[in-house]
Amino acid sequence: MAEIGQVIEKRENNRLLIRLERQEACAKCRACTAGMQSKDMLLEAENLCNASVGDNVEISLEETDFMKAVLIMYGIPFIAFVAGVLAGYYFLSSMGMANSEVISFIIGIVLVIVSYLVIHRFEPRFKSDNYVPKATALAESKEIV
Repeated sequence: MAEIGQVIEKRENNRLLIRLERQEACAKCRACTAGMQSKDMLLEAENLCNASVGDNVEISLEETDFMKAVLIMYGIPFIAFVAGVLAGYYFLSSMGMANSEVISFIIGIVLVIVSYLVIHRFEPRFKSDNYVPKATALAESKEIV
């Protein structure tokens, strides 16, 4: 996955703040509030190409690392939700409890919240350099608006 962006700030630890133009697929997704706002996105990337402010750079993130990040942020909560709903439903149904569907749904939601809290707790472990985009090369001059 490679994109082209413009360096707008050099930061400590050999990092760059880069402005990217949002691609159409991102703008139409609207899964986040970023999809509802301007066409620009800001991201921090590791400076592997010795870029300076104003340079256009190619930004890449390995697909396997991207998929791992997606799995962590979406897969784990989804599995927690399904496990909570199924376990709650079968346990409560076996006890003969009324409204076991609603209660099992609530259990699933609670487990999603717990899974996000656990992910947030272990976030420093996930923040290895594998998940940080990298500015790999200087790019041709392309006007980033």
